[in-house]
Amino acid sequence: MGPHGQLLVASRHAVTLDPASFKVVYEASADMRRAGTVEAFEDVDVHDHEFEHVIRDVRSHVLERWMQQRRAAPRRRRIVLVRSDARGAPAADVGARLLQNRILSALRQMDDLEIMSADGDGGADDLDAPAGQPQAMLLIRVLSVAVGGDVFLSCEIQNGRRLWSDNASVPGAIGAMHESVDLDRLALNTVERVCEAFAESASIDGADACASVLAHQARNLFFRLDKKSLVAADSLFKRAFEIEPRGRYLVWRGFLRNAAFFQHRTMSFLDNVAPVTEFAAEALRHSPDDAVVQTISSQIEYIHQGNLRTPLVMAQRGVERDPTDPLGWALLSNALSTNGKLEEGYQTARRALELTKHSPYQFYFEHFACMAATALADYDQALLHARTALRFRPDFVSTRRYEVALQLRRVEVPQLRQAVKALREQEPDFAPAALLDPAYPVNTLRRLPIMAAIEKKAAGRADDWLKA
Repeated sequence: MGPHGQLLVASRHAVTLDPASFKVVYEASADMRRAGTVEAFEDVDVHDHEFEHVIRDVRSHVLERWMQQRRAAPRRRRIVLVRSDARGAPAADVGARLLQNRILSALRQMDDLEIMSADGDGGADDLDAPAGQPQAMLLIRVLSVAVGGDVFLSCEIQNGRRLWSDNASVPGAIGAMHESVDLDRLALNTVERVCEAFAESASIDGADACASVLAHQARNLFFRLDKKSLVAADSLFKRAFEIEPRGRYLVWRGFLRNAAFFQHRTMSFLDNVAPVTEFAAEALRHSPDDAVVQTISSQIEYIHQGNLRTPLVMAQRGVERDPTDPLGWALLSNALSTNGKLEEGYQTARRALELTKHSPYQFYFEHFACMAATALADYDQALLHARTALRFRPDFVSTRRYEVALQLRRVEVPQLRQAVKALREQEPDFAPAALLDPAYPVNTLRRLPIMAAIEKKAAGRADDWLKA
């Protein structure tokens, strides 16, 4: 047996190694630390159930310890200073405070940002980073000026030089100011530019990677909707959660899987087979008060559990916490429409669309407006939204399905043929009768009155029209 024979423990049933003779060293290699991740027994693949179980436990412990060490280590500070100035009537002060609160409410959703007031005699010059903690700093300047019955608002982002600025004019009446989509759009654009400014100087690789920057890049990839981008986005959200275990990164992974199924009819190309509902449940456990977790979880609850009332409450709660998030408004519009609040649902979808006007993601929110207009039975307006979305993104399958449904109702055969032909470029086996299949991904459409007309035509003469 040699000098190590004492390591073997034998019985009538098994031969094992004495666990007391082994010690697992939880220390990442230099290469792993540079890469910003760790894995025990990397590249080890033994097809033995018990061995796989042990290795899985060890890897889990290693990752947990590494995350604890990472959170305890000094990190690069990302500091946002906010300075506001109001001039003129009292409405100017209200406007400045409201805009500042909207911006800060969204920024506070990011754990790795420090937010400080730059008002007063001090400001950026008074800030000293603790030893060993390099910092990145941005200053947001908010200016509010009352002019007649309106309030002129402007935002500027600086880091020693002016990086970006924008402005908006809002009503001077306090109630109208609170409801102003122009104010919310200015706040949203400011937050987006803050994220982009930090992203330019932050790492997305290695041990210094920033969770919020990873998530920002992942969201941008999400809206491309192709398989490669969705896989990359999922990987970035996963990595962001390893750095900062926040619920929003988990719930985005669940939402991403929904998008994969609606766009590609499968989510098998994504590496995690956990049910979508598990991502939402775990996200709520980690971050029950997070606006994004509430709104996205509302959609997952609706799609996968079939509930109507609970998603509405969750979406309303999320929008109250962050009224600048267009996705929150879009998902709330869907919840309102499916709960019979049709006019409110459409107006809410319009607000999401207004917030994203001229952005690269406008097509996505045109689709929600299309759904809400269809629920309202304003079919001409719904078709207008669908065509606008498809002009931006011809391969957006969800909108193509609504285009087919709307053309089926109108019975304009040339347009119907064109819509079906376009959809078949993404789904070669598509036939209008698929809209009647309970497994086909048109969850909201199936609940709407338009389905009565579709049932008559999709299962009847539609195929004849397409062949003619």
